Amino acid sequence: MSVMDLIWTSAATIPAAFCAWLAARALEPHLSPRLGVRLWQAARLAAFAPILVVLGAGLIPQQQSANTSSVQVTLGDGAQQTVPVAAPLFQPILDFAELTVSSVPAALLPLIAVLYLAGLTIMAARGVLQRGQIRTLIRASVADNGRLSELAQRWRAHLGLPQTLAPVRVVDAVISPFVVGIKPVILAPDTLAKRDDAEAAIAHELMHIKRGDERDRLIGEALAALIWFNPVYRAIERRLAAARELACDADVLDALGPDQRRPYAEAIAGLAPMPAVATGFLTDLERLRKRRVEAALSHTGAKPRALAAVLAGAAILLAGAPSAALAVMLSGQEVQGAETRVLSEAVGEQVLAAQEAAQAEDHQQALDILNTIEPQSPYDAFIVEQLKARALFELDDFSASVEAFEAALASGGANEEERYRVETAIFQLSLVMENYDAVRQSLDRLLRYEFPMSGQMSRTVAQAYLQLDEFEAALPYAEYARQVQDGEDRDMLLLLQYLYEQTGRADDATAMRQIRLALFPEN
Repeated sequence: MSVMDLIWTSAATIPAAFCAWLAARALEPHLSPRLGVRLWQAARLAAFAPILVVLGAGLIPQQQSANTSSVQVTLGDGAQQTVPVAAPLFQPILDFAELTVSSVPAALLPLIAVLYLAGLTIMAARGVLQRGQIRTLIRASVADNGRLSELAQRWRAHLGLPQTLAPVRVVDAVISPFVVGIKPVILAPDTLAKRDDAEAAIAHELMHIKRGDERDRLIGEALAALIWFNPVYRAIERRLAAARELACDADVLDALGPDQRRPYAEAIAGLAPMPAVATGFLTDLERLRKRRVEAALSHTGAKPRALAAVLAGAAILLAGAPSAALAVMLSGQEVQGAETRVLSEAVGEQVLAAQEAAQAEDHQQALDILNTIEPQSPYDAFIVEQLKARALFELDDFSASVEAFEAALASGGANEEERYRVETAIFQLSLVMENYDAVRQSLDRLLRYEFPMSGQMSRTVAQAYLQLDEFEAALPYAEYARQVQDGEDRDMLLLLQYLYEQTGRADDATAMRQIRLALFPEN
């Protein structure tokens, strides 16, 4: 298939998007906010059904079953291709493609291609300008080291997000907080820290990150640029953007608890304007704000029903969407018993109490609170056991701390990065306790992970192998630690000199000794 074929086939996205939009509009009022997001994501996919069908035509096996029929698709160069399809699912799309492509004079096809590429260029330039506006805001901002960062740190822990993710930056501008970038940053007005709704605002933006909403918005912008001539598709993206806000509000309210509905609604009502690049496809912001306030006040925390998701997906299919739309719907439904990465409400309250005790240096009280918690999910258990381990470490009970870290690993609630951090803690504690059998076991487990190792960690691994008398194994870690460290270090030079001596590399050992004496003369 040529580029011209693909460009012209994309014209069929207009009726496909219109059918999907009609079906989704009819179903949305009957679905929860979370399923509303999945509904409009399915509509997005349905709009691209014509392109997906033609791109996938060559991948469909030529053998036809009794339930299939063949359709002739006329391509831009006049050639015809027989495509077996499951009738009548793709039939309207293929009929539309055949009719439109064959009815256009061949002389107009180059002009259409030029117009399409011109529109694509304008959309790309628009995107560059919007990114420039964001960069201007970021350059004018400063990193927050006060209340907003403390709130973000607490909510990252609550939502199971890495503490380095989405730093908070403040800017002297009348805006609402928003998330921007693939590597997300939270931009907020410098007045937010003094307001009562600061926690709700930060929780909302971090929930967007947890849900992947910024990534989904960027995907929508890219797809809209590809079919820039399709106004119905942009209407789908506007509905999807609004659904993401409502779903994010619902998730935040679930985390905050039912008594926070009114304060949260008041925070939404008091939102300031946002930069155009942050609002994306949203245009009627006042209407959306009203919908969000009403949804927050009536929020019940009820789980969406799987049957509703299935019916919504089926309706999109009947509108002419590919079967992948149903897969999107079903992948998004919240099945009873599915694992969550958010602390359950009761456990979350006790964990916060334990953290407050720990911050007050009362680690025994923190441990007593944690020992009374009954986790309701594997993630609950992971967080509780990890906090126990930290409290025990502060109480100098290293052996019990290791046991708690092991229990955190056994909980099944950690992701790969979290398991790596816990394994690192176990390894370091075993080394401190000089329990070299445990050091060997934890080191073997730790090195199976594929995360990049810091210079300090590499140095610790080298020292561990040194204690195990495995000098060949220690050497590459010591060399790497020296390579990435800032400046020379006397102890590192001594370590390398000793390892070179033990591995029979006399010349290297001598070189290390000369460097050490030149930089750190002995008295």
